[in-house]
Amino acid sequence: MRYIAIEEFCNHHGVEVTLIREFADFGLVPLHVENNQEFLPDKSITRLERTLRLFRDLEVNKEGIEVILHMRRQLNKLRRQQEKLLNRLQQLENQDLTTRPGTNRFIIEDTDPE
Repeated sequence: MRYIAIEEFCNHHGVEVTLIREFADFGLVPLHVENNQEFLPDKSITRLERTLRLFRDLEVNKEGIEVILHMRRQLNKLRRQQEKLLNRLQQLENQDLTTRPGTNRFIIEDTDPE
């Protein structure tokens, strides 16, 4: 896993190190400590940037950020499940067409010019 120094991230984004530590203490972002130096896993940079936008731009508090990020994870999970279900439905429909050769399927299009 690759890491970025917390000071480097903060300098680049114009935020105080203490804010990122608060986010870490609250559980919004993981911190890795090595030789008394704090690092952010590169996988968490996008999440931290999203957290900063919510905090600074929209003035959402830490509790609200936690709820928003949780809801976002849930939504993404539901989207992945929906995609799997749609793919499986498509497989079953294709299988049904190939196993029942005499079956005709018609698509009826709405031709009402409203």
